Amino acid sequence: MKDAATRKAKDSRPERSAGSGLSKMFALGAQDWGIKDSSLKAMLVVPFVIAASGAVAALMGKPAYKMLTGEDKIAETLQVICWIISFVLTILIIKKSARANEKGVAVLFGILAVGIIFMIGEEISWGQRLFGWETPESYASINKQEETNLHNIHGVGFTFKWLHMIVGGYGGLLPLVLLFTSVLQEHRKFLSRIVPHFTLIPFFLMPFFWRLYRNLFDAPKDFYFVVSEYSEVMELVLASGFVFFFLFQKRQFDSQPTVSDGRL
Repeated sequence: MKDAATRKAKDSRPERSAGSGLSKMFALGAQDWGIKDSSLKAMLVVPFVIAASGAVAALMGKPAYKMLTGEDKIAETLQVICWIISFVLTILIIKKSARANEKGVAVLFGILAVGIIFMIGEEISWGQRLFGWETPESYASINKQEETNLHNIHGVGFTFKWLHMIVGGYGGLLPLVLLFTSVLQEHRKFLSRIVPHFTLIPFFLMPFFWRLYRNLFDAPKDFYFVVSEYSEVMELVLASGFVFFFLFQKRQFDSQPTVSDGRL
């Protein structure tokens, strides 16, 4: 009787397998998030809406496209907002993981918090455009936008582009490994803290393939402006993916009892 009940309980939960079917994957994802299927589907539309908005703006003409992708315009402003939200969520996760006695997770998210501060600083050129101070002449000569940031320094920017691709690949490919194989089974609990949930794959896989294309191939001359500036759209997809990644981790900590002074 007990074995039959156990099997029935397992059968009622969607399985983590390639043959589960899309509906079961949605059900499993919604269950992991603790939300309704409809809410999950709405969330998964986000990266595609962002990507489509770039295409629509480009078709509307250069002024509309520049309004979306230009410096301090819509896409870049939303990126900064996403990173600020991510930073706040990261601090909350650090506190929760420390209380749950997951010190390694707290340290890793602490490193992420520092990285997010750096990302925010780079996106706004460390407040240069906000406060109007000028770039030192020696620095302006090596920066293609003549601003005070690292990612626009000649030669250095290429490194940042490959780093974006690696991050996208990490969040877009590693969840598939954890989902469909038994590799790293003994570390699965820890990895679930630092690897994006499989429902977030589109947020990372789209920027990965875009950056792979941009790193390996030159943009067509007739569409150079459109293609080069579309990277801002993909960076917004990635930044929004991080928001959902941190939100998922916070929800996971919220749903479990914490360890305090050795007691549950």
